[in-house]
Amino acid sequence: MQLENVKIKKAGRNLEIFTATLFPGIVYQIQGPNGSGKSTLLDIFAHERKIDEGNIYFEGKSGSKKQYSGKFVKNATIYIRQDTRIYKQTPVATLNAAIRTKQLSSATAYRSVMGLLESYGLQEIANVKMKDLSSVTRKKIELLTVFLRDSRLVIIDDPAFESMDEHFVRKFLADLKKSVKQDNRTLVLAQAQSLLRYRVIDITLVMHKGHIIRVEKTYQKKSPARKPQNNKS
Repeated sequence: MQLENVKIKKAGRNLEIFTATLFPGIVYQIQGPNGSGKSTLLDIFAHERKIDEGNIYFEGKSGSKKQYSGKFVKNATIYIRQDTRIYKQTPVATLNAAIRTKQLSSATAYRSVMGLLESYGLQEIANVKMKDLSSVTRKKIELLTVFLRDSRLVIIDDPAFESMDEHFVRKFLADLKKSVKQDNRTLVLAQAQSLLRYRVIDITLVMHKGHIIRVEKTYQKKSPARKPQNNKS
């Protein structure tokens, strides 16, 4: 996806992006203080908000020329918003609904869901009503849906990692980056705090007052091989 001279003119929500490109197989972080425009930019990427000016290209096709539909992008996107949805079902039912897009048999889907919950130590709450779980646990279940749905673009707005245990966060991000690289997906994470210490970010877009003010490439560089030392006796 590529944004060119995109503008949104709305009181308190002004946004102006001269250029921004999302490539497959890359993990992006959008960083900036509250009110800097992170969520608005995510809405644009997800085609949940109309732009006032500019153009958006998706897989080389122009949005302004109506060469693709917003519905097409939405069907190819997982968008987890900042506010956790209050599901009426259980974690198993919630994750089963996510995996339906893969058209697996009921037995295979159930094994995949239970295996995922077990790998994150959440199997004991598999059949507890979501409304009876803590907001942190509900958020974890919502985040796990990204491993079960077919999508080319994954967008997560403020995953609230600071309220979760470190083991879950590290495992989730490591598994998610593996999925991005293996399946050639694009991942966009937005959070006020930096996620660089988890070593999953490839590119950081720093925002301020509705503008991308800095782009930081954070690819992990391989350490140069050390030359063998000649030990003189």
